[in-house]
Amino acid sequence: MIKIFSRYTFLLPLLFSFNVIANEGLNLDLAILKINQEVKSLNNEILSLKDDIELLRENQRLNSEKITELLQMIEINQSGNTKSVQSNSTEQGTKSSKFFSDGKNAFVLGNYEKSIELFLDHLKTSPSSLSETDTMLWLGRAYFYSESFLDSKASYLEYQSMGQDHPKFADSLYELSKVLMKLDESDQAKLLLNEMITEYPDHPLSSKASALLQNL
Repeated sequence: MIKIFSRYTFLLPLLFSFNVIANEGLNLDLAILKINQEVKSLNNEILSLKDDIELLRENQRLNSEKITELLQMIEINQSGNTKSVQSNSTEQGTKSSKFFSDGKNAFVLGNYEKSIELFLDHLKTSPSSLSETDTMLWLGRAYFYSESFLDSKASYLEYQSMGQDHPKFADSLYELSKVLMKLDESDQAKLLLNEMITEYPDHPLSSKASALLQNL
C-alpha cells in the first residue's frame, strides 16, 4: 500500500507539469494568434496613414499654389489700380477682377460651389484672354473637388485648347488625368500622363504622374 502511494506521489508532479506545459502551449498559440491579428491591423493602419499623408501632401501643394497665385493676383490688382484712371471700363475691370479673386479665395477655403459661381460671373464680365485662361483652369479644379467630373473635364479641355504657353499647362495634364480616372477613361489618362512625363520630365509633378501611371 505504501509502495502504491509512493508511486502516485511520484506521478502527480509529472502529471501537473504536463498539464502546465499543455496549457502554456495553448496560451502561446493564442498569444501568437493575437499578435498576428494585431500586426495585420497595424499594417492596415499604416497603409491608411500612408494614403492620408499622400492626400495631405497633395492638398498642401495645391494650397501653397493657391496662396501664391492669390498673392500674385493681389499684386497685379494693386498695380493695375494705381496706374488706371477711374472710368466705367475700369470699374468693370475691377468688378471682373474681384469675381476672380473672390473665386480663388472661396476655393482656398474649400467652398467649391461658391468659387464656381464666382468664376462663372468673372467669365461673364469680359475678362482679358489671359484671365479667361486662368479662370478655365481654376474652374476645372473647382469642379473636380465638387465632384462634377464632366464639367471639370470640359473646363480643363477648354483651358488646354487655349494653348500650351500657359505656365500651368503641365499641371493641367496631371490634374486632367485624375479627372479622367474618376470617369473611368483610363486609356486617355495614360496618354496625358505619358505626355507630361515626356514633355516635362523635370516638373515637380512628374514623379506623381509616374506613380499614377503605374497604378493604371
